Amino acid sequence: MSLADKTKTALDELRMLMLGAQILLGFQFHAPFQETFTELSFLEKVVEVIVLCIMVLIIALLITPSAHHRIVGRGEATPEFNKFVTRTSLSTLAPFAVALGLDIGVAISRGLGATTGIAVGSLAGLVAAGLWYGPFLRARNGDINMTTSDEKTPTAAKIDYVLTEARVVLPGAQALLGFQLAIVLTHGFAELGVPAKMLHCIALGSVTFAIILLVTPPAYHRIVYDGAPVAEFYQIASRFLLAATIFLALGLAADIDVVIGKAIGNHILANVTAAIALLVLIGLWHLWPWWKRLRQSRRSAG
Repeated sequence: MSLADKTKTALDELRMLMLGAQILLGFQFHAPFQETFTELSFLEKVVEVIVLCIMVLIIALLITPSAHHRIVGRGEATPEFNKFVTRTSLSTLAPFAVALGLDIGVAISRGLGATTGIAVGSLAGLVAAGLWYGPFLRARNGDINMTTSDEKTPTAAKIDYVLTEARVVLPGAQALLGFQLAIVLTHGFAELGVPAKMLHCIALGSVTFAIILLVTPPAYHRIVYDGAPVAEFYQIASRFLLAATIFLALGLAADIDVVIGKAIGNHILANVTAAIALLVLIGLWHLWPWWKRLRQSRRSAG
């Protein structure tokens, strides 16, 4: 398998992880607005908030390679990028297993009691971690047939990469948009104060614009270039993708504030958590990649 094919496969695998993560992310945002959420114990509510934070971190990590590839790697297929995707993917599996186990535990406890819920949730988390990390037992040492050619990645492959990376980001945005549109019809949303409703509307606008930006490149590619592999389009698509992540970060952070405030009623904690989330998201998707790119440029100049 060529290096270009391995890069495409790595991005496709990120998409699969994102599709799995978006389900839990959507649930965590919806849960506090369900009618029986108030019947949960304080500990169960705290667990739901913890899982929300874990899922936001997982989404942040899964989108990081796309931002890194756009800013630092300039869309090139390199062994370093493939290793970066591998490390990032592996780092999400453990928290994903924990979040899955916690959510399954809370769900089962509502129907069969706390003891059964803890047992089933623990089992689910252990099974997930075992299957996801079990392949390490068969892992081979070193890279297998990893191409180290200095040839530039073809424009067609770069376009394929940037469109695939947009499809990595899009599920997270669509899960958030679905939540944002649905909760305005709930009694829980009607009970929110005016500041929380305004913050939610800001988040809704941000995520809507993020999705508009993500969908623009394929329309642009069809209409302007008739699907041809033109280098100019690759640059345009990269800019749209990076811009979309800024608005997605704003939308996520704003609604984290709303959801945590609704879940446990502690608005100071909600504000602090939202601020930290925004810093982490912007840091992973923009500040860190641009810092690395600047370092690369200085080394090249020196």
